[in-house]
Amino acid sequence: MIRLIASDLDGTLLNDNSELSPRTIRAAERAMAAGAKFVVASGRMYLSSRPFAEQLHANAPMIVFNGALACDWRTGAPLFKADIPAETARAVCAAAEARGVFIQYFPERGFFYEKRVAAVCDEYEARIRWRGEAVGVPLSTWISQSAMKLLCLGPHEALHALAEHVRASFPTLRAMFSHPTYLEIVRAGVDKAEALRALAERLGVKREEVAAFGDADNDLAMLLYAGRGYAMKNADEAVRDRATLHAPANDEDGVARVLEELLARGEIGG
Repeated sequence: MIRLIASDLDGTLLNDNSELSPRTIRAAERAMAAGAKFVVASGRMYLSSRPFAEQLHANAPMIVFNGALACDWRTGAPLFKADIPAETARAVCAAAEARGVFIQYFPERGFFYEKRVAAVCDEYEARIRWRGEAVGVPLSTWISQSAMKLLCLGPHEALHALAEHVRASFPTLRAMFSHPTYLEIVRAGVDKAEALRALAERLGVKREEVAAFGDADNDLAMLLYAGRGYAMKNADEAVRDRATLHAPANDEDGVARVLEELLARGEIGG
């Protein structure tokens, strides 16, 4: 029996317009009415994830920043968090700046960059419906507080090279992709799987009672942890290959269709 459902947002629960479809909302509501907990588990920051948890009337805490923070979605009050020390964040920013890679800094609220580059920022900011703030100086000299994550945007090849540098030079950090042009950097040991595991334990839910949905590299650990881990049809090939179960594409209400099937078989409940 599935007692906890965790879903990524972009490319998974949201359609290609970054919206929750009415069918998806209904399916999530039905699953919760049957007794399951519903967890939004996103790489996004708290502020741009919260509206979707609110639309769903989610009945469980939310996982954001790729698992660096689990919180009450209504207030943002943390259950647990794992941030990057300011000194380390500055050093990573310096490495990105030296390579000409665009990098963004995320404390718990909002996000910041040296200067706004429309060619890089427009797509990301339109997707999350939130605009960053330009600070006017390199982040490597500006950051004074810890980071929940750092996010680099740009061509995959340049990001891949930076990811290799981060993995080799910063053993206290983890670098992973949430999109071919989005490189996410968090503290070592942070991922959605560990956050989901901790949350399930708090809720008294066993691993085999968890279903999870995702589409990208930063979702894979969560899919492998869950008793039922579903890769979306539109997922990265490596994610689809390693996932044990598969769902229709995000733009085909894939999560909703799987939940509807599970509900019809009586496999979701408290």
